[in-house]
Amino acid sequence: MWREITEADVQGVFSAPELAAYQAAAIAEGQDPMADLIEGVVNQARGYIGDNTANRLADGLTLPERCIRPALHMLRPDLLTRIDLPVSDDRRSAAREAIRFFERVADGRVQIEQPDGATDDSGAAQAMEVLSGADRVFTRRKQSGL
Repeated sequence: MWREITEADVQGVFSAPELAAYQAAAIAEGQDPMADLIEGVVNQARGYIGDNTANRLADGLTLPERCIRPALHMLRPDLLTRIDLPVSDDRRSAAREAIRFFERVADGRVQIEQPDGATDDSGAAQAMEVLSGADRVFTRRKQSGL
């Protein structure tokens, strides 16, 4: 099942003091840093998924269920630095592991579920069919004596 990352998902990977710091952070009116960070991380993860031509992307800012937690681990350091909290080595390590996971998805070493509904076909991976080939005019044999 493909779905959007929710704020509750994000809150699930933070400690109570980190959540309190985020909620107390001064956010300008009209800003939604959580939504901005979720969108950025989801687009990055979808880029990795789309790099493998065997994968299809569901419509919207969605990820397969298997990819939600690694995406959250990529998002966590970004949010912590945005609210000026230190990022522990464990958090950095988890983010590196998450990126490795998505690299393996891109390489086809990790299988993900394909979407059931509508798909987004706007990705960079496109198939081309060659309808005709050009005959070589200049070959090694034809250049003898030059």
